[in-house]
Amino acid sequence: MSRLTIRVEACTEILAILITMAWADGKLEDKEKASIRSAATVLNLTKDLRSRLDKMLESPIPLDQVLVQNLGAHDRAFAYVAAVWQMGVDGDNDPREKDRLRELRALLEVDVKRASELEKFAQELGRPHEKHGWAHDLAALFKAIPHRLDVPFEEADEVEG
Repeated sequence: MSRLTIRVEACTEILAILITMAWADGKLEDKEKASIRSAATVLNLTKDLRSRLDKMLESPIPLDQVLVQNLGAHDRAFAYVAAVWQMGVDGDNDPREKDRLRELRALLEVDVKRASELEKFAQELGRPHEKHGWAHDLAALFKAIPHRLDVPFEEADEVEG
């Protein structure tokens, strides 16, 4: 499995984005909360950063309060892929999640063509496995994304295939 190649601060903001995405349908299930907490532990986030995420798990924050200005282009692409992947986790495609994803795309300044490439990539990552659960797969996701983002998308199919 690939080594994690994003900064701790970026991990925190990406998890914050996933929390806001999870809240888009108006509810956050206990398993989603547990998964974020587990991923924060696996990613070795500090107690202060985990505490910040816990506050977001208890009540939703507007997407524009996530500190995306500190994310570079690579981190923004990573965040978008993770958000697209996470949208399908519960198997319910709520229209509010699609609206939130459009908001996120604008906030991250991902153009339409790049968004399409990243969405395709997210779909190729597959869905969580019941055997392991979402927390395990979320941590695996954070390790799997960088490999493809570091390769131009035209070449990625050749590398993966």
